[in-house]
Amino acid sequence: MNYKLHQYVASVFFLALFTSYPSLAQHFSTPPSSTSNKQLKTEEQLGRLLFYDADLSRDGSMSCATCHRQKYAFTDGNKTHPGVNNDHGVFNVPTLSNVGAFKKLMWVDEPVHSLEEQALVPMTGITPVEMGMHHREKEIEKRIANNSCYIKLFNKAFPNLVGNKIALQTITQAIASFERTLTSVQSHWDIKDHYTNEMQKGESIFFGKGSCATCHTPPFFTDQELHQINGQMGKAYRTPTLRNVELTSPYFHDGSKATINEAILGHETKYTSVPKLSQHDVYYLEKFLDSLTDMNFVTSPDYALPDKTCN
Repeated sequence: MNYKLHQYVASVFFLALFTSYPSLAQHFSTPPSSTSNKQLKTEEQLGRLLFYDADLSRDGSMSCATCHRQKYAFTDGNKTHPGVNNDHGVFNVPTLSNVGAFKKLMWVDEPVHSLEEQALVPMTGITPVEMGMHHREKEIEKRIANNSCYIKLFNKAFPNLVGNKIALQTITQAIASFERTLTSVQSHWDIKDHYTNEMQKGESIFFGKGSCATCHTPPFFTDQELHQINGQMGKAYRTPTLRNVELTSPYFHDGSKATINEAILGHETKYTSVPKLSQHDVYYLEKFLDSLTDMNFVTSPDYALPDKTCN
């Protein structure tokens, strides 16, 4: 396909897909067709509060936002993040940019197929221990149910649910609904605002001789497949999205590459289709990757810590 045509088709597909995001919110107990827009908005509001609530961790020291910080495109700027036991994390915190559209949610091939399932991993996982709530699931529900504001929001978000509305299922469902709102579509590349000649040169390399788009495929700049890209990795890992990559250092599954330059050079020709690139090529590639930063995404008050906690 002609490159310009390919870019146009990708951009059109990208925008069309995001207009359908509300329909991606899957409900455990209530079919999406019976969920009103008002209910969904309440569910997203509820999920946002829960995303920033440290009561979801054993000692009240960690929330989802502890590791997924908005100013870093919902990463945290560290190689890995320790959990409540201060154990070292295993994987670099991935960005949540456009995570609602992803089919693969983990660095490795694990049977986690939805954001609802993924929300349980940091809360109740044991390898490593993150938020430390394994076998404390009822404690999570109890803490949330002790808050009158939460009770009101759960009743509004899940009016058709029979029985206890504050349950682990509805908690993770609400968090997932908020995470599906985390859409990043206003980068320089998307809107061509301040899209410099250097960025354009880097774009030509990215889609041309650099073969970067083979795995980092628009519109999300990931093919969501598992690849081994050098001899040090030892196994295959999920291709990370390059959306907001300027803000998500360090890089790779273990955070072993501190800069974008190191990450580009970490792709070995033996394992990938990326050829040996000149210093000029790498420089322009970096400029293009900078164009994928969406400052609206990392400054929008819609995604930020709520002004008021739920109390």
